[in-house]
Amino acid sequence: MSILVETRAGVAWLTMSRPDRLNALTPAMLDQLLEALRSASVDPEVRCVVLRGVGRGFCAGYDLSGGEDDRAGGREWRIDEAAAQMMLHAQIPMLLRRMPKPTVAAIRGPAAGSGVVLAAACDLRIASTTAKFKLAFASAGRCGDPGGSFLITRLIGSAHARRLFLLDEPVGAEQALALGLVGDLVEDDRFDEAVTALAERLASGPTGAYAAMKRNLNAAETAALEETMAAEATANAHASLSHDGKEAALAFMEKRPPRFRGY
Repeated sequence: MSILVETRAGVAWLTMSRPDRLNALTPAMLDQLLEALRSASVDPEVRCVVLRGVGRGFCAGYDLSGGEDDRAGGREWRIDEAAAQMMLHAQIPMLLRRMPKPTVAAIRGPAAGSGVVLAAACDLRIASTTAKFKLAFASAGRCGDPGGSFLITRLIGSAHARRLFLLDEPVGAEQALALGLVGDLVEDDRFDEAVTALAERLASGPTGAYAAMKRNLNAAETAALEETMAAEATANAHASLSHDGKEAALAFMEKRPPRFRGY
């Protein structure tokens, strides 16, 4: 297995594990990651998902050699076949973005191509000072994974996204923070500790409210103001009258930390 899955303290740790190839993705790895995300999205024991890589890199993108997985049987793919395969695996960034649980990309070392798209699909991105980013699509003569232009443009804005795609220049950790490509930058010797603290903080939070927040934030990208407000009113009424909403109010009055159950 090239995707390692471990759940502890409410956090599902999904680890890309091909360290000899900087965790470059193969079709089999993408199949495994899709299945792991599907499972995590509906597992009541999982309250937060972290995506990370083994070794000195996050993910070097798609392995253009395909690894040992030859799904075309030695022949060239037809365009419709290739597009269908890409759309199957496009469910991965969709799940990272839309599952009703917070998702975190923990980025240490190089992140390129498909790896950047996976990170952009997560709700939060925390990076080590060793992190380095490069879209690498132009270098490979490709225009980018499904969802990449949408996600990266939403994340850093059109002008910066166009520069990253068209010029294909590398981006260091400090520049990534300045662009908004990552939200947190941590010294490498404290990175694992910081990722764990962030993940466990999210896992102990009001999962039901987080799910509603994600629905509202996703809808706000395309919905009109009135539609967004109506959805937020209904969602906030549910959250306010839920166990966690009442518990938060009670904990505030009793001057203690709330004990959220996720509903």
